[in-house]
Amino acid sequence: MAHSAMNGELNSQGGSFVARPKVSSGKTSGRRVRDPEGARRALLENAVALFERNGYAATSVQSIADAAELTKGAFYHHFESKEDLLYRVHDEFINYQLGRARSVMADKEQSPDQILRRLITEALLEPMSIYKAEITVFMQERKFLPTDVFAEIQQKRDEFERFFVDVIERGMQEGVFRKKGPARLVAFGIIGMGAWTHVWLDLKGSVTPREIGTIYADILIDGLIERPADA
Repeated sequence: MAHSAMNGELNSQGGSFVARPKVSSGKTSGRRVRDPEGARRALLENAVALFERNGYAATSVQSIADAAELTKGAFYHHFESKEDLLYRVHDEFINYQLGRARSVMADKEQSPDQILRRLITEALLEPMSIYKAEITVFMQERKFLPTDVFAEIQQKRDEFERFFVDVIERGMQEGVFRKKGPARLVAFGIIGMGAWTHVWLDLKGSVTPREIGTIYADILIDGLIERPADA
């Protein structure tokens, strides 16, 4: 397939359903950036806020540095370019998602349906509570990344998608899941459903991303489960 499920497109209209744990956003105090890692975090956080509000193209390196209460030189100490920073924005959330997915896959005692349920809730949806802004920015602005940089990104996205494909294939082979088309197609449908939740997600609502993941998992796994002929 030319594009992965996580690189697809979706038209969706708003709703107001989801609550988010409080995390920092907006302008970061200069008092927090006296250490190198603090400075890097301040630049990333403020860049994400500016990209989300104004767009990548309309945001300058200087405006990012100003928002973080740092110098332009400090920006280039931590990032090679604005494109490099956008790449790091992606790394922030994909590394977290990969870590969650690897943890789920490491438990060899689980059945395929249990693994898939956890991948949906813990690796696909729950990260939205922490990284919704980063995911939104990347989905909207990834077109600005050079081809070679995007190829590096795709390697991590492929690994994430492979976890879903593998567990669905296993479930089909073991008779846990119905054989309804290629496992890759089913996996892309599931990932696409979850990955584009950021379009309508309201983190001030009453339902958490994990709870949304549970709802999605109930619907999707119920449709995949192989049932006895007389059921």
